[in-house]
Amino acid sequence: MLMSKQFQSLRQQIDLLFENLIREQPQLSLVSSMDTPWIPAIELQETETELCLKAQLPGIAPNELDIQVSENAVFLSGEHRESKQTDKQGIFRSEFHYGQFKRVVPLPIPIQRERVTAEMSGGLLTLTMPKATPVVPNLIKVSLIASDPKA
Repeated sequence: MLMSKQFQSLRQQIDLLFENLIREQPQLSLVSSMDTPWIPAIELQETETELCLKAQLPGIAPNELDIQVSENAVFLSGEHRESKQTDKQGIFRSEFHYGQFKRVVPLPIPIQRERVTAEMSGGLLTLTMPKATPVVPNLIKVSLIASDPKA
C-alpha cells in the first residue's frame, strides 16, 4: 500500500512537470521527428492460388515507392515527404510519419515473381502474387551392392 501511494505521488509530480513545461513554452512543438524510422503496417493473406500483400502507405505517391519481389520475399521502400507550411503559426502536434522507410516481408511459400501485380488506392498498396507451382521431388532409387566383409 505504501508503494502505491509513492507511485501515485511520483505520477502526480511528473504530470505537474509536463504541465508547467507546456505552460512556460507555449510555442513548444510536439511534432514528431523526421529522423524517427517508421515501418508501414502490412497484411498478408493466402488463397488457393495466390498470396495477397496489403501495405498501409498513406500520403506516399506511387513514384516515391520502390517495390521489388523475389521468389520468397517482398522488399518495400519509399519516402513520405513532409509538406512545407507557409503560415507562421506552425503545428503544435503531429502524429504523421515522415521520412524514409524500408521493409522486407518474407513470404511463407514461393511465388511466381514475373506475374506479380501491384495496385495503389487510397493509401493502400495491394500486391497480388500467384503461387509458384509446386516442384515434385524427383526421387531416384539407388541400388546397394553388398560387399564381402572378409575382403
